[in-house]
Amino acid sequence: MFFKSKCEHNWAVLSEVTTKSMFQHSLEVSDSGNLPHQLCNGKRKHILVVTCSKCGSLKRFVEDI
Repeated sequence: MFFKSKCEHNWAVLSEVTTKSMFQHSLEVSDSGNLPHQLCNGKRKHILVVTCSKCGSLKRFVEDI
């Protein structure tokens, strides 16, 4: 069996993004202020991508907000 050596990770942030909700996006592309009430949900995601500066491992964290 192949075993990787344990790394005490030193995580560094590569990318951090918060997506827009459907409502926010629709407001930006809409010509009028009349939007369906179904778009008023606030579903967004916070996406964080980190890498270990020692071993090069990548991790992605996605959180619903």
